[in-house]
Amino acid sequence: MPFSREDKHLINLLRQEKHYSARYFLKEFPNRNWTLSGLNHLLKKIDNFGSVTSVEWCAGSGRPRSARTVANVDTVADLV
Repeated sequence: MPFSREDKHLINLLRQEKHYSARYFLKEFPNRNWTLSGLNHLLKKIDNFGSVTSVEWCAGSGRPRSARTVANVDTVADLV
């Protein structure tokens, strides 16, 4: 279950200020469809990086960008 931005901010705030555990989050918010493993993963990220912004996006995550410059396009065209 992906967490919404509001969920991440709420979890981050309660984790840092009140030190809630994953099981306590499930107990306090039974109407949310959060899973224990999803909360554990998110709490691990919060503990390692310390903020929600780094939880939302980590530098270097994802597919690397390819460089499509004029020189590279010409080199590929010459090779083909």
